Amino acid sequence: MRELEPFFAALRATPAKTATSRLLNTADRDLGALLRYAEESEVQEVLVLLSEAKRERIVAEIGRMRRVRLPPETIGRIARHLAAHLGGDRSLGPASRYFKPAT
Repeated sequence: MRELEPFFAALRATPAKTATSRLLNTADRDLGALLRYAEESEVQEVLVLLSEAKRERIVAEIGRMRRVRLPPETIGRIARHLAAHLGGDRSLGPASRYFKPAT
């Protein structure tokens, strides 16, 4: 999904140690919302950076997000927010406060 590109570009450009730290400090809902639309290889690219507990929560959140429809512009907004979270000089708050699922 094209909307995910900013997040994965930032993830790949961020050193693994920093990416792990930022991802552990990311809201589960935000990661679940993005990874729900990602290819399995991309999901694994993120999960490998997480602790076991966070990995389990993200897998569960992806399952919950499969029951939620999010428009592409919302996915893009979350991806851009998390890209800034990964690449910035400080971590940001959750992006999920900026979106509401489509009904």
